[in-house]
Amino acid sequence: MPRPHRVIEVLTARRAAGTRPGAHDDGHRVVVAIEGGGSRATYSSGMVLGLERLGFTDSFDAVYGASAGALAGSWLAARQVEECCAGWWRPGLMERVTKPARGLRGRPVVDVEYLIHTVGEKVIPVRWQDVVDSDLPLHPVATDVDTGQALDLEGTISDPESLKRALQASANVPVLAGMPIEIHGRRLVDAAVAEPLPFHTALDQGATHVLMLRTRRADQEAIDATRLEKALVARLGEARVPGLVHVLGRRLENRRADDEWLAKASAIAGDEGVDEPPHLFEVRPPEGSNTINPLETDPDRLRQGVETGCEALKEAFGM
Repeated sequence: MPRPHRVIEVLTARRAAGTRPGAHDDGHRVVVAIEGGGSRATYSSGMVLGLERLGFTDSFDAVYGASAGALAGSWLAARQVEECCAGWWRPGLMERVTKPARGLRGRPVVDVEYLIHTVGEKVIPVRWQDVVDSDLPLHPVATDVDTGQALDLEGTISDPESLKRALQASANVPVLAGMPIEIHGRRLVDAAVAEPLPFHTALDQGATHVLMLRTRRADQEAIDATRLEKALVARLGEARVPGLVHVLGRRLENRRADDEWLAKASAIAGDEGVDEPPHLFEVRPPEGSNTINPLETDPDRLRQGVETGCEALKEAFGM
């Protein structure tokens, strides 16, 4: 019987040993990175739910998230994925968060502030202090509009309010969610502009093993900069956001390179003798599953996305 992929092998060994973040003694730095994408993140949220149900939460050293993936990462850090995931299909909730008609009145189509500050405090309360105090550090990633670079906001988090601010910045979809958010003097928009798959930041910070949870199927093509992202550049003026001009110009090239890298790394079997890190393994929604629009609000489709993601994770782990 062939050995499992290096990432799954290490995670399984850690689960069996019962060690916790900060106390793993195998010499590895193992992280989970979570893609966002609006309502497409039902898939990656379901995969995070699968990790929690299978008992792998404590097997990681850190969690990195982009946009809605960072929010799902906060649930994992707080050990309450099961409870929070149910918000995706709670009647009326996502219809309130995402409402295209608001855009006609110059208001955010995606109300991230309401999602984090109202839903996350009153409707389905997230244990924000538990996230701040967690032994599983959360690294929300955002895009700096001046440099075009991905920015890890973990260092800006000191209390629940700064945590919520970081999550809002990470999910601040250009135009759809409003104008850039400022944190420590830097203007920030959605992580997906610079780094939709936040494994690069994790590798830069020493990760040896990365589990990358995806929201796009393998049979879906990487996409170029959207009209909305280009509209943000036009609205702010290229001279004011030179970083965004640069990164959007390389969007398609970078995304195709990421897809190729992850697919190749994930296909390496554990017994093929590739021992030098980094080791990367991606989990993607299965081919043939529904294409969920980033602005989808139908509870049944959103619940199906979560369930599909959860099953995809279990299958990838052979469980």
